[in-house]
Amino acid sequence: MLYDTLYRHNQALSPAGLDHLTAALHALNAAVDDCQRAGKSVAADAAILLLIRHMADIAERDAPSVNALRLRCEADRLAVDAAPALLDIAGKSVGGNYHAKRTFHYQARRALARLATAIGLDADAARINTVMGADHEDGTTELRHAVLAVRVIPHGFLPDSELSISRCRDGQEIGQPHRAPITELLDVAAFQRRLAGILGDIVEVRLAAAA
Repeated sequence: MLYDTLYRHNQALSPAGLDHLTAALHALNAAVDDCQRAGKSVAADAAILLLIRHMADIAERDAPSVNALRLRCEADRLAVDAAPALLDIAGKSVGGNYHAKRTFHYQARRALARLATAIGLDADAARINTVMGADHEDGTTELRHAVLAVRVIPHGFLPDSELSISRCRDGQEIGQPHRAPITELLDVAAFQRRLAGILGDIVEVRLAAAA
């Protein structure tokens, strides 16, 4: 059912009260919803374009220079990279929370790739895959190598058990998995110490040979 209203037109033609960026952004988001309910093109709607220009004027008036903003943005990005979101998400179920689930497994894949490089695994010999599962499930991300499997989940049955590390023979798990906290995924030295205790000297030689 499509229907149009005056909301976005009134806001665009008389943007009183939209003097701050937060208010202008709220009005723009509401106007986009209004436009979509009318079945009209958001990209071509005059009211939408006017509200965008109004918001741009506010941003230009209140914000520092572009160079200053880029420096701040770069600093913020480095801060986020230094404290990955998967540490904040770990220990909690992400079933039903698409954004948290996607973020966790994306960062888990990146962390496993860096870990594989750091411990000397050949990229061609190590596979990293994610199984998201159904909406209500947490999903799993796994690194699998001929002699090693590392599985990452957001939420374990026990505290500090988001990592599962298993010995493998020709890519197939053997024996019981060893549990570890997700912090070790980002701490190469701690992971290598645990790995040495799990795999032993013989397998370490095979890992080095596979590198």
